[in-house]
Amino acid sequence: MQRKISGKRSAEAQKYRTLYSTKHWKTLRRQALTRDKYRCQHSGCCEYLQVGRDHPCSAVVHHLEPHKGDLELFFDLDNLQSVCWTCHSGDIQSTEARRYDSTIGADGWPIDQKHPVHSF
Repeated sequence: MQRKISGKRSAEAQKYRTLYSTKHWKTLRRQALTRDKYRCQHSGCCEYLQVGRDHPCSAVVHHLEPHKGDLELFFDLDNLQSVCWTCHSGDIQSTEARRYDSTIGADGWPIDQKHPVHSF
């Protein structure tokens, strides 16, 4: 399965893309993957992460809080989570785009207080 990487990034995002090729990032990325035992940490997925870019379980190291070029957030190991490409490109990015989590709790209501249903 080939994944398509969009070339449509904001000017702001283009500025910090180079951070991902630094030695410091590569070391931090490896530390996050090792800490998380090369398993997807997203919502109980727990798939073993794969090396490479062409597998649905390819390893992605995700910033929990978007850094938007903030170097402190970018290089903060506690702000990193190892996830599979499928979770990252699906649920995680959808949640970020919506700005709220749509997960439903045991009571049948969305668990995220930012969900629109909680504004009534």
